[in-house]
Amino acid sequence: MSQTFETFIKFTTDSVGLERTLRLFQSIVQILSFFPIPFDLLLYVLSTSTGQTPSSSVTRTVLLALNQRLALARRFFRLFRSLESLHAAQKLSTRLASPQTWAGHTRGLLAKSVPWLDVFSKTFNGLYLLLEASTLPNALQIPHLAPLTPAQDRLLTAEAQRFWLFSLVCGALYHACEIPLLIAYFPPPPPKPETAGAREDIDERLGAEKMSEEEHGEYLKRAAAKRDLVARDWARQVSALVWKLGRAATANALDIVLPGVVVGWIHVSPGTVGVAMFVTTVLTSMDVWERCGREVRGVKAADGGSWAIPRRA
Repeated sequence: MSQTFETFIKFTTDSVGLERTLRLFQSIVQILSFFPIPFDLLLYVLSTSTGQTPSSSVTRTVLLALNQRLALARRFFRLFRSLESLHAAQKLSTRLASPQTWAGHTRGLLAKSVPWLDVFSKTFNGLYLLLEASTLPNALQIPHLAPLTPAQDRLLTAEAQRFWLFSLVCGALYHACEIPLLIAYFPPPPPKPETAGAREDIDERLGAEKMSEEEHGEYLKRAAAKRDLVARDWARQVSALVWKLGRAATANALDIVLPGVVVGWIHVSPGTVGVAMFVTTVLTSMDVWERCGREVRGVKAADGGSWAIPRRA
């Protein structure tokens, strides 16, 4: 319980975790604003707690204003994220273009092309964040501060959302393609160092010819159980990584709804957008929560990156 609470504190004080928290609140506000049943439930709760019947029009106006304020607050956490994304794309592209990265390893053309989807995703995301940051003075709605005309602001906003959509498409494809690469290139379990138990196993194998039939059968069962234990541990590690990749691919695919509506390529209701935002916020927050948990426990994160890129010992 103490560790969970410390992870919660770490999550809510982390810049990414706090942005995800605000995004979760924004998605809930949007769902309450555009779905009749949650909105009526909110009115009932307000009337029960205050003893007065709230006006539905006033409540809806408050929710819409709160939605806008939460969206604006989140933009400050993303103000300089474009530098992070573009720098990560540059580093990864340099690594992929280097012959030393692939030296001594055989990878097919298709496997080598998968990490470039991550490069494109990071590049498009950096361009999206850069254009979004340029429209922040206009979003503040302070008189005489906006450097852009309303038409320019709308144009840059639409182009920013278009870049975000491209980033999400590349990200979804990248994480989906990483799953077969993970299964193909995930290293087998390393041999365990020799211990007293290992030496006993060797002695037992050497003495197998002297065993009776019943003792030999028991020995084979113990050996099979040990192999099954190692195989289950390997499969558990692979399953956890596959789940993480699938989670990221799903989040990126569902998030496509948000910029798709802005650029006019997808036609859904604002309530549906709120549901998609809620689901993807929960999915993407899991990675941040796990990272905060590792930091609380003092555990170093494993090396990331595409499974097409050879791991160095």
